[in-house]
Amino acid sequence: MTRAHRVGAPAAVPAPVSARAFGKVNLLLAVGARRSDGYHDLTSVFQSLNLAETITLTPAVEFEVRLSGRFADPTVPLDESNLALAAIRALIAAGAPEVPVLIEIEKNVPVAAGMGGGSADAAAALLAYKRLSGFTGGLDAVAAGLGADVPFALRAGTAVGTGRGDLLTPVMTRQRFHWVVATAGTGLSTPAVYRRLDELRAAGVAVDSAERTAARRDAVLEALAGCDPERLAGVLHNDMEPAALDLEPGIEPIMRAGRDAGALAALLSGSGPTVVFPVRDAHHALDLAVMLEATPGVARVLRTTGPAGPAGVLD
Repeated sequence: MTRAHRVGAPAAVPAPVSARAFGKVNLLLAVGARRSDGYHDLTSVFQSLNLAETITLTPAVEFEVRLSGRFADPTVPLDESNLALAAIRALIAAGAPEVPVLIEIEKNVPVAAGMGGGSADAAAALLAYKRLSGFTGGLDAVAAGLGADVPFALRAGTAVGTGRGDLLTPVMTRQRFHWVVATAGTGLSTPAVYRRLDELRAAGVAVDSAERTAARRDAVLEALAGCDPERLAGVLHNDMEPAALDLEPGIEPIMRAGRDAGALAALLSGSGPTVVFPVRDAHHALDLAVMLEATPGVARVLRTTGPAGPAGVLD
């Protein structure tokens, strides 16, 4: 008789999990003074756009990052500094089981463009890894530790952000707004834009007030409530625009070309250098996109809508 020692069935390998999060535009970005922790107090009105980053996690022998999609830029790091991998590492540090995974990122948000693509990667990675690993804890604290835009990327929609931008109050909107996005041929470093803004303010340029910020926030919220794209276009504002234009003067001709071609307004997206143009409807978006595609300095033109969302796992 043959004897066998049964040690039990091997543990099941988790199935691959995909999650999606969205890029964003700051309808308002008001930058306060630099804080002792190096961040700035912000007042922002975020709106997610239908430009999605999709993360797929597949169990593997070791952690690895791969890129695909129309913005699979070679400047995106594939090492530990990649935001999707950093998000997973942070979740493991918060108590999630460690499961090495292949991280496949389908990038559809422009890179280094002020549109929150990296934050969307981090948010989608948190959602996917939570599902794959069976982690039962919350994600909010981990998200806030990864960057100021990551908490909003987890939620999407429209929201007012304060603090570093991570303290969020949802805003209900009934209107779908149409946008044309023009990417520049170069990127801008967000820390560099903040540093230049601090320098300009120290020189007495680009100084603003809390009272004006509150008035601008209220004007944006009223335009959203009124579902009026033309009214919204008239109150869009970004405090970082003077610093970004100073560092990359080629942005201004793109903004001017869009306005001359009939856009309702031209708005620097986040820290730039991407410019977003509000338009009335899908037909207006198509007309503007065609004209912008022939503009010198424009690398790519996208048409999209907002708000998008919610972010979540794809079943």
